[in-house]
Amino acid sequence: MSKRKRYLILDANYLCHLQKHSMPEFQYGGEPTGIIYGFLRYLSVLQRDLDSHRLVFCWDSKTSKRRDIFPDYKRKRRVKEYTPEEEEFEIAFRHQMKLLRIRYLKKIGFKNIFVQPGYESDDIMASICKDISNDPKKEAIIVTSDQDLLQCIRANVSFYNPTKRKLMRLKDFEHKYHIRPHEWGLLKSITGCSTDEVPGVKGVGEGYALKYLQGTLNVSTKAYEKIHSAEGIALAHRNANLVYLPMKGTKRFALNIRKDELSEKGWKQVCKQLGMKSIKDRMPFRS
Repeated sequence: MSKRKRYLILDANYLCHLQKHSMPEFQYGGEPTGIIYGFLRYLSVLQRDLDSHRLVFCWDSKTSKRRDIFPDYKRKRRVKEYTPEEEEFEIAFRHQMKLLRIRYLKKIGFKNIFVQPGYESDDIMASICKDISNDPKKEAIIVTSDQDLLQCIRANVSFYNPTKRKLMRLKDFEHKYHIRPHEWGLLKSITGCSTDEVPGVKGVGEGYALKYLQGTLNVSTKAYEKIHSAEGIALAHRNANLVYLPMKGTKRFALNIRKDELSEKGWKQVCKQLGMKSIKDRMPFRS
């Protein structure tokens, strides 16, 4: 049997945030370059650790249809107050992400760079994995720390958390949680998501929700009653539109997975343009 084609489905915004907190504030010609440098250097680590050179970059949109459903979605991130220095850093950070997406990755020869207005990288990643899960000739590794994407795990779709450097396969998920991955969306509907400021059923955490889905939660418990209350049902129904992936309206990206045309010339041009002498002659990618 021939080896399946392995794709690394990258949460590109998250990978940039990793560099934001770990890279020094590199500059070249007065322009910040640390995020770009750290991002490109880290890609070679992922390719080596996960044994694949097929990279798919999924980016968040500036706008969010989830706020149409729930206006307080990620509200604190939007109203956060910054010092002048922090504001300057944030602007430079977002500008570098934009340059990676629209310029530098393309110049190197990457073809699978996706963003959809109104949707998040989660949605794009889930859309791609949905198609790959039905193709026995392909496999995918989701690269992110966002546990919402655990619902996408299948026999040929795994989840890799770069922070913990841990790969979770289908058997690992089932052994840990004793439910099927597609039920994870229902769990998140019940518990909500604190990082996205989506409230869940009050007093029902992951432990109770897991017992409920496993069928072991006693019907006489307050947690069970809260899940089945009118308020609990309405909240879970609202949350389902926020946490199930991909969100309704997400495009199908699978047919867009194309072969990269990676170029050493393009790599060197990017490195020269950004003053990255230390990696100029060490292009880690291959077609």
